[in-house]
Amino acid sequence: MNTALLIAILATLLIAGFIASLLVGPAALPLSISIEALFGGSNNPAANLVMREIRLPRAILAVLIGATLGLSGAVLQGYLRNPLADPGILGISSAAAFGAVLAIYTGIAATFPITLPV
Repeated sequence: MNTALLIAILATLLIAGFIASLLVGPAALPLSISIEALFGGSNNPAANLVMREIRLPRAILAVLIGATLGLSGAVLQGYLRNPLADPGILGISSAAAFGAVLAIYTGIAATFPITLPV
């Protein structure tokens, strides 16, 4: 398969997934109201809130996190010159699990909730 064709297909799937994530959620908003609230600023303040404050940041964050994970995987594979490289090779996963267990066991996670993800 041609590389340009593959990139075009993947970009189309990315855009379709982005649009689908904007339109899907527990608040059942029709397509016309969703587009109006996203771009034109409809008269419905609830739709504006849902689209601009909840769904749009969620969709943008999903794309950015996916790109970051893909890039970090490619960097790890290129750095180690191993196409099957994963974080377990360097002990990253084990160190993260150890840090989480340590934060929970010592009670620091209950005192300062931000320490668990850090």
